[in-house]
Amino acid sequence: MKVLVTGAFGGLGRHVSQELLDAGFDVTFFDIKTKKNEKVAKNFPPNCIHWGDITDPKTYPENLSDMDAVIHLAFIIPPKSEERWARKINVGGTRALLEKLNAVNPTCRFVFSSSVAVMGVTQHLQPPITSDHPIIVKDFYTSDKAICEFLVQESNLDWVILRFAEAPHLEFDLRPSYLKQMYSIAWYNRVEFIHPKDIAIACKNAVTTKYSKEIYLIGGGPACQTTFYDQITQLFAIFNLPPPKKEKFNQNPVWLDWYDTSRSQKVLQFQRHTFEDYIQDLKKNLGWKVSFIRFFAPLAKFFI
Repeated sequence: MKVLVTGAFGGLGRHVSQELLDAGFDVTFFDIKTKKNEKVAKNFPPNCIHWGDITDPKTYPENLSDMDAVIHLAFIIPPKSEERWARKINVGGTRALLEKLNAVNPTCRFVFSSSVAVMGVTQHLQPPITSDHPIIVKDFYTSDKAICEFLVQESNLDWVILRFAEAPHLEFDLRPSYLKQMYSIAWYNRVEFIHPKDIAIACKNAVTTKYSKEIYLIGGGPACQTTFYDQITQLFAIFNLPPPKKEKFNQNPVWLDWYDTSRSQKVLQFQRHTFEDYIQDLKKNLGWKVSFIRFFAPLAKFFI
């Protein structure tokens, strides 16, 4: 099968791209040409790479009409999603891609990467949260995702919408921007982890499943349901850092929660990694940085 991946070299895109490549798909990797993306692209076959702009159909691959499926991951995420220019990419880019596919390849399967964030704050409800929960938007990011979900469902394409739960990248740092984002989540908040590699599997299987025109919640399942503070405690332990004080965290809940993924798992068969697997992969990805942070842990704990 021929598959196009937009945002192919982003935080999740690189995992989806590798999963498709390993599975033997004929993949075209589509992304905007930046130094960061070029660095990631060195890990992929150069003849499969197409540089372009999701907002400009003139830069789309010429073989778009031959694609069996498109996995659309190109999207600006928080905090940059709250800036005015992001909507042009998020909504404008998605609309342009859908219109082009409707014109040249109306039988194409369109897999859209959405987020559980569109269901708003649900901590006051009894979990697990189901996919039929109403959409509640509160910022540009959730609004953009909700608009795009609507555009996808109104298209003539054979679509699948995947709402991703919390999927941390295989990175870790102690810069103020990271800490600010970490502290913005209530320590007691229910969260459901999903390994980026499991998201990749879900995307791959969404290309071939016979159950289309459905919205699937993509989380790690009951074994990956915990509180945000428990997650942070386990992550900090890697670097011999004590967990931050609870009073430093935002005291208001955010959109993260526990989800009913029974239907998603039955159809897409993607839940294969635990949070412990993620920790081991994180250590491997960070390499020498783990020892470096551990060395400065006595000083870093005061900064944190």
